[in-house]
Amino acid sequence: MSDHAPDRRRDEPPVLAVAVEPARLSAALVDDRGEVVVRDRVSMPARDVWRTLERLVRRVLAAAPTSSAPFTRVGASCVGPVDEQAGTVWPPYVASWSSFALRDHLESLTDRPTIVASAGAAAAEAERLHGEAGAVSSYLAVVADAVVGSACVIDDVRLSGAHGNAGAIAHVTVDPLGLPCWCGGSGCLEPYLSSIALEAELNRPLRRANASTIERGGIMLGRAIATMCATVDVDTVFVTGGVVDVFGDALLHTARRELAARSRLPNLSGVTIVEPVEHIGPSVRAAALARGRGPMATME
Repeated sequence: MSDHAPDRRRDEPPVLAVAVEPARLSAALVDDRGEVVVRDRVSMPARDVWRTLERLVRRVLAAAPTSSAPFTRVGASCVGPVDEQAGTVWPPYVASWSSFALRDHLESLTDRPTIVASAGAAAAEAERLHGEAGAVSSYLAVVADAVVGSACVIDDVRLSGAHGNAGAIAHVTVDPLGLPCWCGGSGCLEPYLSSIALEAELNRPLRRANASTIERGGIMLGRAIATMCATVDVDTVFVTGGVVDVFGDALLHTARRELAARSRLPNLSGVTIVEPVEHIGPSVRAAALARGRGPMATME
């Protein structure tokens, strides 16, 4: 993968990466160039989620090449809200993992220091290490996938907040009288831009969404980005994910138009929405948490 960060370290030991998504669990060993050494993944089980993940991690570690250096730390990403300080997660659509102590479980399993953060935070760190944000000191990274994840980097430091969810726009209100959200509120960005919510609403695959649904998603995305940029003063927004891949330029064109209409202050006139050229997978994103410059990445 390409390297745009001038201070990248080389020849470091690999990182064990764990990614928790609504539909699957994945584990991998990832080297310092962002290359996957070995990886495995399974569908999200209906029960015994931790036991399934434990077996998955053990399989990956057993499959590591003998020539590979031992991993020294673990980066774990999880969709939905997290508490970075406590190391707990609340992934939507995984009912048995309400406030689950993922960090404690992984550290007990691996005997290695572990950083747990949101999938949005992982994307923000990976975009800096392996993507197009290497020369950008302040930006917002948005992933529109099964659920919506995002995080914000200001002056080369990923914001954390009280629990680790700073920069999350999934539950920014974009339509006060809008669609219900899994969080219990209504009018959040999430039901307009996550593939799970959209497919449930449409009762058909995402690729068969009509033009009005795509335009509506672009409008809501533009509103959420405008709110965030006015709040944290960034002028670059990286937007990626499966929904963006399917909806394409129509979604992004509408988002840019809505953003321009709502960002009239001089300091917001140059806000740019960028769709990264290179795809960075969940495992590489999770590994970036242990190599990045987030609030807990200096742990030993």
